[in-house]
Amino acid sequence: MNEEVPPFPAVLEPGPRQQALDLLRTYAGEYTELSRRSAQALTLHVTDVNALVEVLWAERLGEPLSPVRLAERVGLTSGATNALINRLEDAGYVARSREHADRRQVTLRATALARSRTADFYTRPAAVLEKAFDTLEPQTLSALIGALDVLTCALHDINQELRPAPH
Repeated sequence: MNEEVPPFPAVLEPGPRQQALDLLRTYAGEYTELSRRSAQALTLHVTDVNALVEVLWAERLGEPLSPVRLAERVGLTSGATNALINRLEDAGYVARSREHADRRQVTLRATALARSRTADFYTRPAAVLEKAFDTLEPQTLSALIGALDVLTCALHDINQELRPAPH
């Protein structure tokens, strides 16, 4: 099998744009590794810990998730999300709550155990990231936020195009 395989097509020409994408890929890889290590620490599957982080993050923003919204956030079907929520409930990390006037609507809430265990794990990484942000000038941070917003919107648009059409 000595046939020559063409190289993977370049996403961008070499230069600052490619370097920026390379660094974003590297950051995403490090984030993924942190997720893997947090899953080990919490004795969960990576998908489950990512879902738990989504529940915690949504609560922090004052916008708790429903199972449907969680499914959208983690990219699972409703059935797979229900199984995931069941695992998180069985582990004592998530509780289903009926807070709405329409009692059929379910809200997902992180438990005290989830808050404690995740605080134990994420406090140091948060402090390290906070120190890293402290090294950036305010205008650099503003430019970074703007650039990440533009890039995130571009990927969102691509993902919308790639979504299968509803039947």
